[in-house]
Amino acid sequence: MRKITSLTLIIVLFISCNKKDKINHYLNKVVTQKELLDNGFYKYSSVYIPNEEDKIDGYFKSVTKFDMYSNVKPEKNEGGQLCPTQLWHFYREDSIKEKKNRDYLKNKLNNRIITYFFRNDTLLYKDIIVDPIDKSQKDIADFTSKDKIIKYYTGFKTSIKPQIKNKKTGEMYSNRFLINNYNTRFYMDNHSYEMFVDYKEDNFHDVLDHLYNGTNCW
Repeated sequence: MRKITSLTLIIVLFISCNKKDKINHYLNKVVTQKELLDNGFYKYSSVYIPNEEDKIDGYFKSVTKFDMYSNVKPEKNEGGQLCPTQLWHFYREDSIKEKKNRDYLKNKLNNRIITYFFRNDTLLYKDIIVDPIDKSQKDIADFTSKDKIIKYYTGFKTSIKPQIKNKKTGEMYSNRFLINNYNTRFYMDNHSYEMFVDYKEDNFHDVLDHLYNGTNCW
């Protein structure tokens, strides 16, 4: 399978950097790619072209386009490829880079990473990671407990229903909900959380580890 990286990122980079994000990403509304660009997100694109073997045994049997939108700016790796800024898995010798990138996460992104993923122009999932919560930022929700999650959506008059863990006993999950009719999963502790919204299928991933480890270039 061949992977072709789009040049869209280079064009969008100069457009996105000065735009203010006005979207409330917590409300689970389906947003368009244009809305994300208009709100300052960076676009990372690639196209997979299957070979003859892939057409028989591969998961993607036809040309497939992937678009990722992120509030994380791109940076060049040692090979000259454009990747989302590395936020994880630094080697010991990368202490200067680690400090610079961690400062960017804290001071520019307020410790919040927002990712939208599209396949063939269809929104598959959204992921929001906040670690740790900056309570001075009013637009960053506090989702560190089930009660806080329910209170937030009740305040916005948004439909939220805990998902059933055991139909026989009626036991409910403490971290899985239907929010605005979309499967939503939370991973949380006292200081941080991750919110994963599945728009189409069972797409739960470790987004921070996979997309922001400095090796996933588009």
